[in-house]
Amino acid sequence: MSETKGKEFWDQARYPVKKPLLTTGRVNKRQLCAFFDKCEKELLSATSCALLKQAKAEGKDINKICVKWQHEIFESLGIHRDFGVKTLQNIRINFPSDASMPHRLTKFARICQCAVMKAMMPLSRAGDKPRRFKARKKLVDKGIMSKVDIMRFFNECSEMLRTPETAALLREAKARGEDLQLLAIRWQREFIESLGYDQECGVNSMMLIPLYYGQDRRVMMEMQLFQQTCQRIVQQATVPTMVANPDISKRRYPPKKGSLQSSHTLSRSQFLRYFKMCQKELLSEDTIKMLKEAKAKGQNIGLLSVQWQREIFEHIGVHQDWGVECLNRIAFTHAKDKEVMQNMMKFTKLCADVVKRADPVGAKKALDAQKKKMEIMMAQRGIRPPPKANGNVVRGRVLGPATNKINKPKDKKEKSPSEKKSVSRKNHKKGKNTQKKPKKNNPKGMSEEDVALMMMMMAMEDDKKKTKKNPTTTKS
Repeated sequence: MSETKGKEFWDQARYPVKKPLLTTGRVNKRQLCAFFDKCEKELLSATSCALLKQAKAEGKDINKICVKWQHEIFESLGIHRDFGVKTLQNIRINFPSDASMPHRLTKFARICQCAVMKAMMPLSRAGDKPRRFKARKKLVDKGIMSKVDIMRFFNECSEMLRTPETAALLREAKARGEDLQLLAIRWQREFIESLGYDQECGVNSMMLIPLYYGQDRRVMMEMQLFQQTCQRIVQQATVPTMVANPDISKRRYPPKKGSLQSSHTLSRSQFLRYFKMCQKELLSEDTIKMLKEAKAKGQNIGLLSVQWQREIFEHIGVHQDWGVECLNRIAFTHAKDKEVMQNMMKFTKLCADVVKRADPVGAKKALDAQKKKMEIMMAQRGIRPPPKANGNVVRGRVLGPATNKINKPKDKKEKSPSEKKSVSRKNHKKGKNTQKKPKKNNPKGMSEEDVALMMMMMAMEDDKKKTKKNPTTTKS
């Protein structure tokens, strides 16, 4: 870290003023676009990132410093800061028929957020230490990475992070006392330059993905899966509890001989084979017995169950980490395959049932805690919980609490056969469909499966929100 700058440094102007300053009239499109372009270039630069990190280390308000620079950029273009801010506030009024200007304003706001976010994250630049991946001779340092290159980065970098070589290097670095997050970030930056992009250009592109590709489900899914991979590889190197036993001789399900699949989406038959084996093995008497014994010894039976699920992946020839990623992608890759999706739902329920059978008391406590957490999350999102049934529920109908008999609807006056025929003729003349629509089966209350599904959906939504806080991705 550089020496403390002091109050005088942060108070002085970074950008010189261009006089005279415009204070009346109208800022035209060319001038406003020049402001947006200069802000993008300056605020996302490596220099600005380093200065904001320094300010943060000195206890300064980096948001205020970022706003100060925006004001100075206005005046460096000959526009008074107050007049410039007023122009931004009235951009829709000043450019009523130009749809591109509100979009530029949205992009500008996102860039300001990114500048602050980069300063809040750990810094580890490619080139600070000997490289693992060589950079290309010519690097693109302007604009945004193309969609093809972004997808290529996610896929190839994820594959690199899952390799045994990466796992070994992380373990060695941990033994030396290195920060594994910084090491993983440096590799990602090197990988960006191996694709022909300057590391800062690549990092900025990753941070602006929601702005440019927010409506592209495929890109957003790949970004989320990549972030999960980054978190997982560091976690496995520090606390390897969620992985299959590294000692193959101690595994319950030995891996398939030869190389394990670590790329290309699993086929329909592979998924069905995995689900079938999990269904057979995890609900067996031997499994429940082993989990009960592990619980008596104080072990975490949930983690033990996950380890067996990962062992089964490698037992059928799929690398455990790649298998988990394919499960996360299944709603996208096999969305139209009803059998695969139904088996996925059964597998999700199976994971909960295994623990429930081995430890019913603990499972009930966990379920109650999940329900309570879900109710809080639903309240925060403004979602109304389903109404509670006043009695038991059978096929969507409520049983009375006292009599346990199905509540009958109120008696209606029966129509005579002649009246029914006349009504039928009238409806037929009017073209009405006289067939009764089947009533929807809508049971009140929530089952354990409902709770599990709601928790999964909310967890996916929370993962998106945690994107900004993830310190192991290229956002540094």
